[in-house]
Amino acid sequence: MRSLQILLKPLVIGGFCAALVASAPGLIHAAPETGGWGPLIGGYNRTGQRLFRELAKTPGNVVLSPYSIGTAMAMALAGARGETQAEMAKALGIELPRGEVDAANAAVLSSLDRASTDTFQLRSADGLMLARQGGAVSDAYVAMLRRDYAASVFAGTDAATVNAWVKKKTAGKIGSIVNHLDPTTAMVLVNAIYFKASWQKAFAIDATRAEPFHSRDGEAKVPTMHMESFFHLATLPGYRAIELPYSGGRVRMIVTLPDGDAEDVLQALGGDELRQLLAELHGPLHRVDLSLPRFKSSFEASLMEPFEQMGMRRAFDLHAADFSGVTGRPPSEIPLAISQIKHRAVIDVAEQGTEAAAATGIGTFTASVQPQLETFRVDRPFVFAIIDGETSAVLFEGRIDDPRHAS
Repeated sequence: MRSLQILLKPLVIGGFCAALVASAPGLIHAAPETGGWGPLIGGYNRTGQRLFRELAKTPGNVVLSPYSIGTAMAMALAGARGETQAEMAKALGIELPRGEVDAANAAVLSSLDRASTDTFQLRSADGLMLARQGGAVSDAYVAMLRRDYAASVFAGTDAATVNAWVKKKTAGKIGSIVNHLDPTTAMVLVNAIYFKASWQKAFAIDATRAEPFHSRDGEAKVPTMHMESFFHLATLPGYRAIELPYSGGRVRMIVTLPDGDAEDVLQALGGDELRQLLAELHGPLHRVDLSLPRFKSSFEASLMEPFEQMGMRRAFDLHAADFSGVTGRPPSEIPLAISQIKHRAVIDVAEQGTEAAAATGIGTFTASVQPQLETFRVDRPFVFAIIDGETSAVLFEGRIDDPRHAS
């Protein structure tokens, strides 16, 4: 019997700004032991940082969602077996057994589902779109995605169905992720994340004024927001950082302002350096004269090459990949391979708060004394991040080279 060749076509729809990391003490609340998500989120965050550093090598604004990318890739990992599974897990920084990965994802999703309030929205959704070759996908794999990822399942899907689902889940911020589904497509795995929240302390609109911003292309006047209030600050060799909480206090943005080039900070913020930063941000509040540019940015990139450089190769090779966990059949009978990974992200930061959205899809080829007033003036390229305090998930992160550019 002739082998049915099916190609896994992954997509990645992006989100707003993401946080830098979140498994260290200080910035975030310690994740409960009962959650079981610590090792998983740690892997997602480390992978996000590696991708961020790679994508930031090209000049311009960068925005991505480590959580969205990690979740979509975890759904694909759940169907991988043998050396393909080992290679993917290593590249994704996931050391948990397969079943524990899926259970941890279920716990994170449950936590995020409980986060939203009347003034704070944080939603994540997973989807499995079965295309024309969807018969190659086993019932057991579909059942697992429904159970552990609360995945919506759509049979006989076309590109319009995938895009409509993503648009709905991201409140219209991500209009599409798939251009078309060719006849060999078996399925598309998608994660979508949406975030909208007011600042805990809003900026006064009438205090916003045009001020110089020193971008790579020279100085330009940009709308800059102003506030004098109390914030957590950190000063470490090569950069300073400030923590800006959103309403409810669960999620906050960290703005990291380099003394010199932003690339130096991107290389430094990993492992112990990040832990030290988060610990510093757990210190006393400082009275700060803050100025921050309003910014709105979108970003799209292919993640195939960065993942290959991180050691994930078998998953992209139709002759070497083993996704028998998806099909329930040996790869010699139904070969599957990831053929494309794209990421799209958007963020809008203004006086009242932040709105962002992200999605990731993987398709298959188949006191009385006033303290000293400090100044934190963001007037040059900077790095930002949005972190969920309960799960430690890096929801969005990015670099703004020029706040005038929307993409």
